[in-house]
Amino acid sequence: MSARRAALFALVALIAVHIGCTLVALAAYSHRIGLVTHDGSGFLVELLDAVVPLRDLLPAVLWLLPVTLLVTFAALGRWAVRRTVRPDDERLPARAWTAGIAAVLLNPLAAVRYASATAEGGEYMRTVQVETTLLVLAAAVATTISALAVAGFVRRSDAA
Repeated sequence: MSARRAALFALVALIAVHIGCTLVALAAYSHRIGLVTHDGSGFLVELLDAVVPLRDLLPAVLWLLPVTLLVTFAALGRWAVRRTVRPDDERLPARAWTAGIAAVLLNPLAAVRYASATAEGGEYMRTVQVETTLLVLAAAVATTISALAVAGFVRRSDAA
């Protein structure tokens, strides 16, 4: 497999894993609120919990995310080293940098906010549900936009 294809595959895998991780985290969040407040968490969340318990699935996807991130960095590094054509004026698009900086800032902030909300109990989780959900979704969107912009840059470039 060429370095360019490996980099593109790693970027697509990162997007898929990050979106999957976000969905599982939000489902676990909603399920925990529903358990504590006895409101229920919705059909899809209950179905997912019945198929694979969310308390087991969440740690698995949370470990898969940094592994996928490391593989993506390694694949992009390999692609960057093996590039044959390196025009001096070729730069990563501003969209990739902007979304990348937002992703680097939003992902830890969302993780800390999610962890603090879930540590406080269901009633507190309900009071901060909107802002926690928006932070987690914004982190996923920023990561996806950045990865898509980098993937477009890799795809357009001449590679070995």
